Amino acid sequence: MNAPLPIFEPGLQRTRGTGRIRVQRRGHRTCLEDLRQEGALRLRLPRVPLGAATEAVLINTAGGLTGGDSLALEVELAADTELWITTQACEKIYRSLGGYAEQTLRLDVGPAARAVWLPQPAILFQDSAYQRVLDIDLDRDAELFAVEASVLGRAAMGEQITRCRLAESWRIRRQGRLQWASEFALEDSAALTAAAALNGARAFATFVHAAPAAAEQLVPLRELVGSWRGLAGVSALAEDLVVGLLLAADADALMGDLQRLVEGHFARPMPRVWTC
Repeated sequence: MNAPLPIFEPGLQRTRGTGRIRVQRRGHRTCLEDLRQEGALRLRLPRVPLGAATEAVLINTAGGLTGGDSLALEVELAADTELWITTQACEKIYRSLGGYAEQTLRLDVGPAARAVWLPQPAILFQDSAYQRVLDIDLDRDAELFAVEASVLGRAAMGEQITRCRLAESWRIRRQGRLQWASEFALEDSAALTAAAALNGARAFATFVHAAPAAAEQLVPLRELVGSWRGLAGVSALAEDLVVGLLLAADADALMGDLQRLVEGHFARPMPRVWTC
């Protein structure tokens, strides 16, 4: 008697993407030294006006993420460089059949260098699951400005998100020593309306400013809050670290507040992909 044939259960196709970018100083400019990309992750360096900071735009060619997908980016800034990293559009996080969609950033900022991590918000759909990890290492006098933002559904489409999972992990080190760690988890649907959590907000963000004299920017940053459409809080956790939280009614209000924050802080326009 012949042995039974094994049952073939095809796995679901999943998105994978990895990238690495390194920049260095050449004369008065920050220039690309190394660029590697694989799978669904692509990086483009658009032309910027003379004298403006170098920009890198992260693109997910898969058009969105779902459970089991993963994107991983490594960024290295050599001494005395400046790089702004953003995304082509808001990342869409679709319904998951089980696991998390994962996105990881590993950022190494060299001496007297400035890194600005400014992705557009991630849009979470009903029953989505999204995990992002930021692992950042700063040199002694390096500077960081980083934002992570999320939106629960699309207000223009009338979407009401009552179930989703979001996990966000931050680790910021200066010369290898842990400076700030944060773990955020949104799993209970009650947190979407609880006064101690989102309090009904459908868009929210965390931003971090880490620099040798970051606390001196606390008052100017708080003054910017007065022009924001949503709610915000900004605190200096140390002389070299300021952390802020933003809550807004929808994506439009949140992105407008973030634009006012970045343009007011740096006195320069947002990357063009944010407004085009």
